[in-house]
Amino acid sequence: MGLGEKGKKRVSGTAKVEDLFRPTAEDSPEGQPLPQRDEAKKIGRPKGETTKAKTFSLPLELNRRLRRYAFERECSEVEVVRLALEEYLDRAEKALLS
Repeated sequence: MGLGEKGKKRVSGTAKVEDLFRPTAEDSPEGQPLPQRDEAKKIGRPKGETTKAKTFSLPLELNRRLRRYAFERECSEVEVVRLALEEYLDRAEKALLS
């Protein structure tokens, strides 16, 4: 099954495969590092630390609040949960010691 005359006219003059997969950003000159994000804005798991994946479910309203909070502060939901959990456990440990 072919394209037909209308299809052939539409396809002629379109970009070639090489053009579609051409890099959009210029590579940095050798010896110059790529610009880094601010330390406070790093996203993802901490480098050098071993991690363990956890899966849990949240109530719908709490999930909405988490998503909104992370979006407004331009960070990931995982970062928010990690920091909140660390803070909670630190307070709980201090309460046990006092």
